[in-house]
Amino acid sequence: MATLPTEFVFASDGTIYVRIENKPPPGRRVFVGYALTAKERAQHGTRGLLRWACLQTLALGSDGRVYVEERAIEAKRRKVFRGYALTDEEAGRVFQELHHTALNVTGAALRAR
Repeated sequence: MATLPTEFVFASDGTIYVRIENKPPPGRRVFVGYALTAKERAQHGTRGLLRWACLQTLALGSDGRVYVEERAIEAKRRKVFRGYALTDEEAGRVFQELHHTALNVTGAALRAR
């Protein structure tokens, strides 16, 4: 089984996209998004971002950033995320790893008390 890139986004279209290292696998949807600045996130607030997500794809990145699809905002000087859609099987593997990691982190935090 091939390993998946560790950088990914959860998109408002319900898809998990992982960073493209070279070329996306054939037939996969591609998401290209640009990160909002902290000032922009604060300006829009949660409700504004949710309204915005109804009009175009918004994605929450594993790096803590909010990405907006490329046609929605000016790209200049922004961090870019370019990724391909995971299959259901791949998404299941990602969630398994996240679950495993969360359990390990929780256990470590409890032991550190």
